[in-house]
Amino acid sequence: MKPSVELRWFFNGTFSPGVKEWFCGSKLCREERSRTDHYLVFPGSNSVGLKIRDGRKLQVKARVKAPEPFSLPGGVIVGRLDSWVKWSSDDADVAERLAGLRFGDPLWVSVVKERWLRQFLLDDRQLAEVDADSEPDRGCKVELARVTPPNANWWSLAFESFGPTPQTADVARTAVHFLKLLPRGLALTERDSMAYPEWLNRITGGARPGSG
Repeated sequence: MKPSVELRWFFNGTFSPGVKEWFCGSKLCREERSRTDHYLVFPGSNSVGLKIRDGRKLQVKARVKAPEPFSLPGGVIVGRLDSWVKWSSDDADVAERLAGLRFGDPLWVSVVKERWLRQFLLDDRQLAEVDADSEPDRGCKVELARVTPPNANWWSLAFESFGPTPQTADVARTAVHFLKLLPRGLALTERDSMAYPEWLNRITGGARPGSG
């Protein structure tokens, strides 16, 4: 089991070139190859997620407490911080068997992802950007992603802390630092801030905002 804290926004449509230029304004930004993840939707629940990552890895996560508000300097709430515990299995046979169940089942949603990643090392005194492929003991990953479900275009901006005991303060600290200068046209709102389970419910019509 791995704990994590996440702050994420989803936006309908495609991001502008200016958003990518802003996000990748560091030589340490890394582009990942495109992949397809398959998600099982739990109608009406925003607290449980299950996916088959790239057809080979099973991942399950559960939210462990109510979301906390996130504010930028000035006090306006623009997001929600979610605390999760995650479980992963690299048993490809299990992932393939589950993948075989998804065909024709409307509760499974395939999402094509193109991601750009940055990473920050944190301790009690400093916040410093490090290579996205490095593995510090404590830090926060930052992600820009095109997320493409069937017949739609979306994109996402996310922060995720990691370490022995991930803290909401680490995500908030990194996000405030990273979001000091937003690109033109990017507005962050609490309504757009959600994790994958809630987003999947919204795009499939099974959402109950704020439910768990």
